[in-house]
Amino acid sequence: MSVCVFLVRASLQALLLTVFLSGSALADTFNISWDNDLILGLDQGYTNGVRLSYLTSPSSDDESGSARVSRAVGEWFEAFPGVNPESQDQAVAFSLRQLMVTPADISREEPLLNDLPYAGYLALSSAVWSWDEETITGYGIHIGVVGPESGAGASQKWVHKLTGSEKPRGWDKQLGTDVVGGVQATHARKLWRSGGKGELEHELAWVGSATASSFLTSASLGGVWRMGKYLPVNFVPDYAGTSSTVGLPSALSDAGEGWSVFIGMGLEYVPYSYLKDNAGPYQFKESLLLGQAGIGATWQWQNFLAGLVIRATSGEEQSNKDSFSFGTLSLTWTY
Repeated sequence: MSVCVFLVRASLQALLLTVFLSGSALADTFNISWDNDLILGLDQGYTNGVRLSYLTSPSSDDESGSARVSRAVGEWFEAFPGVNPESQDQAVAFSLRQLMVTPADISREEPLLNDLPYAGYLALSSAVWSWDEETITGYGIHIGVVGPESGAGASQKWVHKLTGSEKPRGWDKQLGTDVVGGVQATHARKLWRSGGKGELEHELAWVGSATASSFLTSASLGGVWRMGKYLPVNFVPDYAGTSSTVGLPSALSDAGEGWSVFIGMGLEYVPYSYLKDNAGPYQFKESLLLGQAGIGATWQWQNFLAGLVIRATSGEEQSNKDSFSFGTLSLTWTY
């Protein structure tokens, strides 16, 4: 198992380096997102996550080298529902994601068994996106590790030292080590729109997704409303920062400057969770049906887009609390 984990981790690092080196040369879209409950003054449950993402140029871009990859992948996925190379753009996203879960009291070296265990997760994912002004469809795959090899413990200790927060003391008891992976699919459709470019615009859309994974198996359905000026083609802001890269295709408008505010609400059904199934002696509540809500805002200047999102989830893995919440800061840029 240790050899397998080493190979997976090395592959993650090598693939990420290759993607970003090639992406720098091809000048496409990059994103960095940081989830942390410290943004809300909390420190419990889902406590921190970082995601680095890269998206190739859209298939319609004749001047970008990476668009050739987008066009080729679009042809490969032409038989999949929602993918139409003749009338839609395609692009390929690569993402490296790390997240961590901790109990409510991180000062204890021996965590309480009636609370959440310590758990770290590191995964590399890739997704094919196909979109136009009315729909967005994506298919993806991911592979990763759970346990000390995820580096989550070291990351949280560094963040807490940087922010002057309390040192977490129970990472020696974290879950793992395991290799996990799976597939996912997403589809979103615009329902309504008002206003023109340069005016105050409003949009309403629905989003559905499903994931089959040895880390988390789930299905979700929700709605997103947004308002702003010079809204980009992508009508699904990534209001749930830990989700897929659905917010990246056509994330920036052509106007060079714009803003938006948005609200997302939805339900998620979770029939399987690695955290619950492998928690051993830990006892904590977990609901099959989760309610989710996110509110946020973005601001674009030239080729940069900054976003802040506040997310709350009810019924998630929890103990002695009604829900958990966290904030997400993100920066997206193109060349």
